[in-house]
Amino acid sequence: MPSTCTPGITVDAAGQRIIDKEHRGVRIYIRLGSIDEEAARQRLASEMEHVEATLQQSAARPRLADAAGRYLEEPQYLRSADVTAWHIRLLTSYIGALELNRIHDQTLERFIADRRAEGVTATTINRSLEVVRTILNRAARSYRDAHGHPWLRRLRGK
Repeated sequence: MPSTCTPGITVDAAGQRIIDKEHRGVRIYIRLGSIDEEAARQRLASEMEHVEATLQQSAARPRLADAAGRYLEEPQYLRSADVTAWHIRLLTSYIGALELNRIHDQTLERFIADRRAEGVTATTINRSLEVVRTILNRAARSYRDAHGHPWLRRLRGK
């Protein structure tokens, strides 16, 4: 297949343009048909931007739900996993979608107020809060991303 001036774009025997390129470990393969080279370049640039956006999105900061899932997978907590999972299910609707560095006492106030309104004892509420503390401590000390950085980092200047 003859290639064009742009790496990753080729022309087959029938004169049809094809994108066949690996960008940041992701293969991009598209049969474009009979379009001019400039349109093929634009399509390739668009696909590469899409790959970049997808990779950035997947590298977003972990949320409490991510850390809680990892915490429940740890084998040393099998004995109390069902109780811990119950506390996590309660907490997830309140703070499960929050990034780990966004969780603090004020984000938990609504959870505490709702549990008190349901007549739950302070001991049970504290056990739920203990689960959050444990997960956040794991995220700060043990859980690492692909680059070796902790999931939860200390904020600068504090």
